[in-house]
Amino acid sequence: MRTLIIGLCLLFTLNISAQSQTKTRILFVLDASGSMYANMGNDTRIVVAKRLLSRLVDSLESLDEVELALRVYGHQSPKTQRNCKDTKLEVGFRSKNHSLIKEEIRNIRPKGTTLIAYSLEQAAYDFPSSEGVRNVIILITDGLEECEGDPCAVSAALQKQGVILRPFIIGLGLNDDFKAQFECVGRFFEAETEDDFKDVLNVVIS
Repeated sequence: MRTLIIGLCLLFTLNISAQSQTKTRILFVLDASGSMYANMGNDTRIVVAKRLLSRLVDSLESLDEVELALRVYGHQSPKTQRNCKDTKLEVGFRSKNHSLIKEEIRNIRPKGTTLIAYSLEQAAYDFPSSEGVRNVIILITDGLEECEGDPCAVSAALQKQGVILRPFIIGLGLNDDFKAQFECVGRFFEAETEDDFKDVLNVVIS
């Protein structure tokens, strides 16, 4: 079974309002490759990811100092085309766009390949250029890079540029080989069920 992971690049904590920076921008990067149709409990990975991501968007709606955006990859071209540039910013940063994000999430149909590195590279351009703003990337994916990119190198470059900090990665069914390949990307949290998955998300964001 391929691993379902959520990479959480976090620059905010419980005391958001107490921080010196007044705004936080959170970009969701969602894997919509064909493998997201694989089973996870009684549902598929994409169904679980959509459900938890929508709940997360709801939980952030009341925070006026937080802006959200959504980037998706692997959803425009079939897997047979192996389109390694199949990534798109579906909803850009703006205030009160939660309903738009949830609508896009509902409409996503997995198709193509897993292009993590290139999607992260493009995600760096999704954040408006602003001073005194914390940028957060939450990456949701179910497997390893399939386009010969280097997510570790991209993560390191974005951290060096101040776009993100070292990611937190929440994984289902992680094995030693997987951990070895992604150890350079960030810290790991493991979940065995959807409830575990939800609990870890709640701990990290709250």
